[in-house]
Amino acid sequence: MELVSKQLTQKENLDVAHHNTILSQLLSLIPRHDFERLERKHSSGRQPRIFTRWSQFVCL
Repeated sequence: MELVSKQLTQKENLDVAHHNTILSQLLSLIPRHDFERLERKHSSGRQPRIFTRWSQFVCL
């Protein structure tokens, strides 16, 4: 891995850093405000313990 990163120029490293992941592209298809609206509608009334419901969704 170190050999590969040394071979890339600084510009190439910056270009790679700005690419979206597949997960990010998939999540962009789901509007966050729609998710939050559905969360409020179907909520059990309990607060999440550690992760937000959005975080749990992303992990799934």
